[in-house]
Amino acid sequence: MLTKQKYLDDVRDVLDTAAREHATSFNPEYCFDSIIDEGDTRIAIKTSVTIDNVESHVREELSKICSILRCTPIIIGERTRKRPLIDGVIHIRGSIPAITLETLRGILEDKVFPFLLAKKGGIYVIMNGNKLKKAREAKSYSRGDIADEIGLSRRAIYEYERGTMSPTIDVVLSLEELLDTILIDPLNLLKTISTPSKSEITHESLGNQTQLTKTTLEIFSRLGFNSTIANDAPFNLLTSLQHHVVLSYLKQRLERLDENRLEFLAKLADILNEEPAIIASDSLTVEAISGIPCFCLKELLSLENPSEFIALIQSRRGA
Repeated sequence: MLTKQKYLDDVRDVLDTAAREHATSFNPEYCFDSIIDEGDTRIAIKTSVTIDNVESHVREELSKICSILRCTPIIIGERTRKRPLIDGVIHIRGSIPAITLETLRGILEDKVFPFLLAKKGGIYVIMNGNKLKKAREAKSYSRGDIADEIGLSRRAIYEYERGTMSPTIDVVLSLEELLDTILIDPLNLLKTISTPSKSEITHESLGNQTQLTKTTLEIFSRLGFNSTIANDAPFNLLTSLQHHVVLSYLKQRLERLDENRLEFLAKLADILNEEPAIIASDSLTVEAISGIPCFCLKELLSLENPSEFIALIQSRRGA
């Protein structure tokens, strides 16, 4: 029987051998276990042998963080609660693709992307609806002509072209033969998310936050930063301005800091080429811990513009 620890060891082995570079920490409190750097693209993965055990709030947090850090989120697992996953087939949980570890290995080592999608009722093919429409129009076929040739409804062809419905493998092969073109469209899970989304902070989302978090948010807002609260990550805040993203770890006092968390945060900053920071309420006697710049609220309150903060981080990095 595959144990959880054995599976986590297998995931780390695949990342060590197949990923260009990665930062990994299997902490169940985090919404992701690894950030993978593939050069032009980044992947954030959450590992769970049973993919249905990744709770909705974890998936939502993962999606939110990935949109800011420009990562592609993926869940890695081997089964649902009902049946094993199949290599090369994508399941969707929330809006996040879930695949097997062997499928991830194929993506990282050989850039072989899956094109089969598991949905209620069976396995379907990911097809390029725009290609289908262009190929049909190039041959002067109507949707009715295509439907009659392969025994489907005009409505089905319409939905295929819109991308709102996926065909079975038999249907797509018939379409490709009829139109003499490749329509299967593998899902490139290494695509870059180019436009970070801005997360709105509401009064409701601040309800359970500490005074340190609220004050830090006020300071960053005054300086012109966009900030996003992270509840299930090795950092508490993602603070961004133009091309800069700061991964901030908020701590009331710099006592009993989690060394594993600090190590993971530092590695993440290196992988993502972003800046880490530790922010505390009390006055500090150090400028950095484990290479991560440290700040107190009093110091942040004295800043007049965002460039001062970025310059301080960069000068203290590694101090």
